[in-house]
Amino acid sequence: MNKKATKTAGILGGMGPEATARFFELIIKNTAAAVDQEHLRIIIYNFPQIPDRTRAVLYGGENPVPWMVKGLKVLEKAGAELVAIPCLTAHYFLPELRRRSRLPLLDLVAETVRWTTSSLPGLKTVGLLATEGTVATRIFHKAFARRRVRLLEPSAAGQKKIMEAIYGRKGIKAGFTGSGPARLLQEAARELINRGAEAIIAGCTEIPLVLKPDRLPLPLIDPMNIGARALIVKAGGRVREQPLP
Repeated sequence: MNKKATKTAGILGGMGPEATARFFELIIKNTAAAVDQEHLRIIIYNFPQIPDRTRAVLYGGENPVPWMVKGLKVLEKAGAELVAIPCLTAHYFLPELRRRSRLPLLDLVAETVRWTTSSLPGLKTVGLLATEGTVATRIFHKAFARRRVRLLEPSAAGQKKIMEAIYGRKGIKAGFTGSGPARLLQEAARELINRGAEAIIAGCTEIPLVLKPDRLPLPLIDPMNIGARALIVKAGGRVREQPLP
């Protein structure tokens, strides 16, 4: 890899911290590198004090944008030339962030829709597992509608299971990544499959921490993995044909 030809990538993280760590790992595993020096330069700013995005979208919670802008300024000052935000609910605020920051920001939602519609030709219906905030913003609905793909959102009961898996007392954000959250997410996914979903979008960056592709009978689409590969390309790196296990 020609060091001068690559860009320094930034990650605005902390939403949540474990998803941030996984995103960095996915960049490493998806980079075609034989030695240390062939990997990208990455700056990670783990900023978990950013107010909760779902609470801001639905319940009048504190606006996270000023905090995210502050984080982007830290990354810019540190030398980042483009930035990924491994939180999908935060992508609702992407237009405002782009107005308030000079840094190019990777759109994980757009990258996911682009990959899905090109890799699964003929796809008509997808199911979405995501936070209440992401569902309410309809960022995935709108992006898939432009590609003429129908998006199914969970029922009220299914959404309750998703939120329990992510935010519950024994949920992923509390550090529990075992069978409990996985079971709740699998049940919500199966409901969408029974209603006609041909693939499932892991529309929250915490979901792939517990729900694995082998737990479902159809494709589980991971925006984190898609985003990691897109970031490598945009930063001038080389992508592995198959990521390392």
